[in-house]
Amino acid sequence: MKNIFKIHITTYIFYILLILSGYINYLFIFLIIIVTHELGHIFTIYLCKLRINEIIIYPFGGVIKTNINYNINSNKLLFISISGVLFQTLLFLIIKDNSSYTYQIFESLNLSIIIFNLIPIYPSDGNKILVSILERIQRYKNTLYITNIISFIFLFIVFILRKNIFIFIVLYYLNINYFSLTKYIFNKFLLERYLYDKKYKKNKYINTVNHIYKCRNNCIKCDNIYIEEKKYFQNKFE
Repeated sequence: MKNIFKIHITTYIFYILLILSGYINYLFIFLIIIVTHELGHIFTIYLCKLRINEIIIYPFGGVIKTNINYNINSNKLLFISISGVLFQTLLFLIIKDNSSYTYQIFESLNLSIIIFNLIPIYPSDGNKILVSILERIQRYKNTLYITNIISFIFLFIVFILRKNIFIFIVLYYLNINYFSLTKYIFNKFLLERYLYDKKYKKNKYINTVNHIYKCRNNCIKCDNIYIEEKKYFQNKFE
């Protein structure tokens, strides 16, 4: 069986620094929280009958790569994205307050990670939650650019407030790499519209394929007439 679990090199560096600094208790509690968070995502991914291809552990948490396509139902995307935070919240019910120093560390760390995960910085859950909301009302290409811009804005805000250069470098690299793939992501999104039959409640009449909406049945203007997107993509891809 293919090994789907990987630890990024920066994570090893981060953990070694924690150990050398004497923060072994922080590391132990941090690992419990991260594992619980990722179990939340894994549970809902399998519940939605999707497949996990790879799990990568970064210093700030995990990234799960799946067979989820860009046209996944927005409700499913929201459900999967928020499940990690929900599982973390359950830890407060499982681990009872005993006023000890260890519990105070857990309480502070768990709450901090919950808040951090809800900040819309790619690849956090907050970013995916924002995507699942915006794509319902915005053109899909606009959704990609808006969430990218918001991600960079919050990345610099967090760096100014926290001044953690290590986490900033890791996240900045991931965001630059993701931004460079915007055109590829949009083209793959269009290809999926052709390959998979998706039906929605509302229709949308658009002048160009760049204006396509994810959560609509799009009718695209071609030679002054509107044609269904399926037929349009047949001409485009075939």
